[in-house]
Amino acid sequence: MGVAKFGKVSYRTLEDQAIKILLENEEGILQSELWQRLGVSSRVGSRLAIKLEKKGYVRRERVLAKDRWTLKLIPLIKKFDPSPLFGAPCPLCPYNPNCGPDQSVSPIGCTLIEDWVTRSYREAQGKTTG
Repeated sequence: MGVAKFGKVSYRTLEDQAIKILLENEEGILQSELWQRLGVSSRVGSRLAIKLEKKGYVRRERVLAKDRWTLKLIPLIKKFDPSPLFGAPCPLCPYNPNCGPDQSVSPIGCTLIEDWVTRSYREAQGKTTG
């Protein structure tokens, strides 16, 4: 099955652009504003919003805006900040290939992880108190 196209833009591209816009608007965005920012018709925008809702990316909420009932798209997805994972010992650990709940080495009770978590916690406490 091919990717649906709207004009010269594929649905997947529109979806990616819509997700970026939604991530910039954590409080939500009017469905009509999303269409305008994407440069698509209300028909295409409405279909896109429905698909995003079915995928669990947004919740569509009926709101009164400019004396008219419209739909506001509330994002159910959040930006991912990987910075708390920086410095984790796992990617460089020599036991990584054999590490897991059912493996010969387990992350449960791993002193490398315990030390990293303790160190990260202390660093975070120093930033918030000082």
